[in-house]
Amino acid sequence: MSNDSPKSDQHDVEALHIGLLKADDHKIRRIVAVVDSVSDPSVNPALLDPLRPRLALLNAARPLRFARLLFIPLDPLTVPTRAWRPGGPTIPRSILGPIARLVRTGLGSVGPYIDKIITGAKTDSTQAIARAGEALWPRAAEILDKAPAPVDWPETGLPLATYQPLSASIAAVFRRAPLLLSLARGEEIGALEADDASVEDILRNIENESDAGCAMIARLILLRSPRAARVLWRMIASGRGQDEKTVMEQAMGRGMEAVLTQMERETGFTDGIGHGALADVSGEVGRVATFLREIETDASFANEWPRVRAIREKLDEACRERFARGINEGLLRPLASVSGQMQGAAQTVLETCARDLRKLDAAGRKVGRPDTYDRLLREALEAVRVATEAGTLTLMRRCRLTEILAGSEAAEILYNKAQAEL
Repeated sequence: MSNDSPKSDQHDVEALHIGLLKADDHKIRRIVAVVDSVSDPSVNPALLDPLRPRLALLNAARPLRFARLLFIPLDPLTVPTRAWRPGGPTIPRSILGPIARLVRTGLGSVGPYIDKIITGAKTDSTQAIARAGEALWPRAAEILDKAPAPVDWPETGLPLATYQPLSASIAAVFRRAPLLLSLARGEEIGALEADDASVEDILRNIENESDAGCAMIARLILLRSPRAARVLWRMIASGRGQDEKTVMEQAMGRGMEAVLTQMERETGFTDGIGHGALADVSGEVGRVATFLREIETDASFANEWPRVRAIREKLDEACRERFARGINEGLLRPLASVSGQMQGAAQTVLETCARDLRKLDAAGRKVGRPDTYDRLLREALEAVRVATEAGTLTLMRRCRLTEILAGSEAAEILYNKAQAEL
């Protein structure tokens, strides 16, 4: 008897989703690689939608296809369609396909030029993204300013009336996407100050954009370039036209409220820090800490200080828990599980983990209490000592790990003491 009924198909899909959610990081990466190799675009949402929170934490490099490139500026704002609310500074995921096809059709000869740039590139290729994005995003804004709703809009599950407000907001971001990306890159490499000229360009004609579009721009700055927010607030206060000043004050207020609300949720930013790739965590901690510091040092936001204190406590806890897990999984467990002398490749993995831990250590100490980090680093150094005495590590490998975990002076003292004992 056949069991090919809609109900059984639904159960099969649910069982598949449950299995995917329980998969470890290695399996998730393999699944993503398989999905990315399939030409049928319908396979992507069917398999990956339940995994998107995990994918964001893994930060896995994926093929830089057209639609993926187009929406890079909007990634932090994209939410499941069921979580989207009209007028809010977010983008419902179901509109990405129809908007991408609409923009692609309107590009004409620019499309093949962009394809040539991104062919073979992945989402970690900053140069390809910057070059292709400069050609794509401003042109996409022009297309969305004029184009009617795409014929496949019903696929989004949203009323037709939602198209124009959404397309106008997305166009507002696309117009400024290269500048927003540049500000975010500056934040990532640790630039001390944002470029005033770039911020000025972002503000140009801002009063002509929709309220939601302005709020999206403000939220992106606060999320990805909090140091630029300082310049932005200074410019808003420095005698701009009243209409523009009012628009930006309202936009920054809405953007800040959205960011704070996201951080207050149990499944908000702490998931990214608590379960994200260790190599990426310190940068996220730094951005969040900078954002909180901007609010804490501005008396005009005094009403928000109790919220900020609670968020800082959550951030501190998430950092300490992630550091403890990183020490255990990346150093203590591997050192205890090796039989015989550790080989070069394994030593490289240990040293990479140690460097990532020290970056998180430096960022986490600026957020809260340092005692946890001191204690866990002592435990790591003790495990390195025990592994050396057991023959797992050579003296030089112990010294290298000690230098990363405790500094060059500690490594030098260790080396000199060992030499004196020979």
